[in-house]
Amino acid sequence: MYTLLDNCRLLMPDETIAPGRLVLYQDTIAAVLPADGTFEKPIETTVDLGNRLVFPSLINAHDHLYDTFWPKFGDRPYANWLEWERAFQASDIYRDRQALSITDLYGLGMFKNVLSGVGLIVDHFPHEVNATYKGRGLVSLLEHYYLAHSASPEAPAWGQGPAEEIRLSRGILPFITHCCEGAGGAIHEELDSLKRLGALGPNTILVNGIGLSDADLELVASFRSSLVFCPGSLHNRFGVIPPVAKALDLGIEIAVGTDGAVSGSVNLLEDLRLLRKWSDERFGGRLTPKDLVRMVTQIPAKFFRVDKKYGSIAPGKTANLLVFDDPKQDPFESFLALQPGDISMVIHNGALVYGEESMRRACMIDFANFSEVVVAGRPKLLYGRPLNILERIEAKLGSARVFPFLPISAP
Repeated sequence: MYTLLDNCRLLMPDETIAPGRLVLYQDTIAAVLPADGTFEKPIETTVDLGNRLVFPSLINAHDHLYDTFWPKFGDRPYANWLEWERAFQASDIYRDRQALSITDLYGLGMFKNVLSGVGLIVDHFPHEVNATYKGRGLVSLLEHYYLAHSASPEAPAWGQGPAEEIRLSRGILPFITHCCEGAGGAIHEELDSLKRLGALGPNTILVNGIGLSDADLELVASFRSSLVFCPGSLHNRFGVIPPVAKALDLGIEIAVGTDGAVSGSVNLLEDLRLLRKWSDERFGGRLTPKDLVRMVTQIPAKFFRVDKKYGSIAPGKTANLLVFDDPKQDPFESFLALQPGDISMVIHNGALVYGEESMRRACMIDFANFSEVVVAGRPKLLYGRPLNILERIEAKLGSARVFPFLPISAP
């Protein structure tokens, strides 16, 4: 069954915007056509997008779905991740989160991501925990990776230990770890520990390295490793701005993630806006809107080794798409101003998972599994049962909770 998305403007792999048409076949982009292009096979469904923009759906380069909860925790700047984690585990917020099922926490996290246009989440957590939630219809989780929490002796024992995990990655599959997330003691020595273990290489992704010095970044660059920063989380927990400008000077590729919601991020769009604010105020406007888009599309697709499927719009790639209007008459500025209620449609694996009522005909999978919700006063369709999750949370905690990352209500 071929579906034609007609009368739209496409973000092309070279970052130009071109009028065009998209043909989808099941979960794949079958053809990218010019505005007057034709397709040789019969089209079953045609959807007029009314000159809307179509971007590839976003890649959240770092999340902990198990930590999808609110309010955010952090009453002061902490020295490092360990100090924050110990304070969090002593808090009432942690106690309430622990009362909830992992299934509901993962559900909240997936809905949070979809409402901000995300199609692929890098859930930095052991496979034995998140494997249950992979392959679901709402959003994809990165499947093939190796990991450590960090190289600190205080780190949770994820995976089989950094040395074995990096060996198993064979220098090909991503090896993901926090590194120098703060200052003090063994945390400052994590990069040296990774080097001694042979855990630095082109497939290594270092997360939230706010404690990396200029010399450390030069070492990272020499191994062609990559970085991920989570702006909202870093601002809330540590009150610092990561060394983005120096990393860019050294040619290190950088992607953007949210971290778990409880650490301070509402969604990936808010993190991009905060990073842009830092760029304008502290980096001399170093990051352009196109740079920011690239940090949540093509760059993470490349260094997580999934660029054959994700990160851009091209024939043969997975049909993961973000559709929205252009009220600013500037596609990239309109993207950076997006709110969940502004999104016209999110297509995941060729199927509508979130969007306007007017898009009901587009790529619809089993309608029985959809919810009708209101987002920012606008009626929307959302795949799954998010309101049921909110009801269960209210029952378990004894009161309704407001989650800014899930701004939905019943019609």
